[in-house]
Amino acid sequence: MTGATLAGELTGIRGICFDLDNTFWDVLPVIERAERAMYDFLALRYPRVTAAMTVEMLRKARQETAQAYPQMAHDFTFLRRQTLADHAREFGYAEAMAEEAFEAFIQARNEVVLYEDVLPGLEWLKPHFRLFTASNGNADLQRIGLAHFFERSLCARQVGALKPDPTLFHKVIEGTGLQPQQVVYVGDDPALDVVGARAAGMLPVWINREQLAWPVEHGPPAHAVRTLHELGTLLGLKS
Repeated sequence: MTGATLAGELTGIRGICFDLDNTFWDVLPVIERAERAMYDFLALRYPRVTAAMTVEMLRKARQETAQAYPQMAHDFTFLRRQTLADHAREFGYAEAMAEEAFEAFIQARNEVVLYEDVLPGLEWLKPHFRLFTASNGNADLQRIGLAHFFERSLCARQVGALKPDPTLFHKVIEGTGLQPQQVVYVGDDPALDVVGARAAGMLPVWINREQLAWPVEHGPPAHAVRTLHELGTLLGLKS
């Protein structure tokens, strides 16, 4: 891609919308710690569950719940709570178990370790662009301590659709006065983030921290950056 073409695509960008998981932090260890925290809570307060089930069995049960409720695939919170409610009934506990165990999960789910470029990068970008987030997951930026950077943050469960469906991309800027072509969408997943943003009319930027090869099955390669500093440079900011 030539410099002129790149500059032309980036002309008029006023907003940046970010994915969260694997864009601002590595999500796999976060989920593993959260599921262990939930399991430890159940072992302490509702031991009949953990006497019969391992962490892996609880995870498999949640996957089975997702298969049983395909219409709720966009709502990870519902799927976890429903699975826990089913376990409460199965093992003779009150349904309050589901809410208490989910709280143990979600507290740990929001104890993330940010990539080192995230805080300085957001502080650099915020004075120059309107910032948003749109995520399939259920991270809570208030709990994490990042909410003040963003004009609006939405997740799939709030709009009833998962990326790459254009709905989430469109809803996050609805009523802001911004058009999709004025917004860069930054995410790590080629299919969900890049293909989804492109279909929604936004300019996708692939945050490729691991320097992976672009999967050609997803069409033309996106602009790629490794860090938020590289993103700022791509968008014309001077260090």
